[in-house]
Amino acid sequence: MDYLASHLSSLRQEIRDLKDLNLLYSQQGEHSSVERTASSERSIRLLEIKRELSDLRDCPPDPKIWWDKVRK
Repeated sequence: MDYLASHLSSLRQEIRDLKDLNLLYSQQGEHSSVERTASSERSIRLLEIKRELSDLRDCPPDPKIWWDKVRK
């Protein structure tokens, strides 16, 4: 479970970082193509994290099955 706690902590930090960058982006008036691409990539990453957290929440009761699923 140490791995899981560490992984969740890492995801929480990544979410905070992405939200901070999105806030900065939203406060700017105009955006370059690089900034728009970066914003799009951040949105995609947030969706990936959401899916990953959903998968973790729906883990099977047998830890062996769960760990095999996470490692793939």
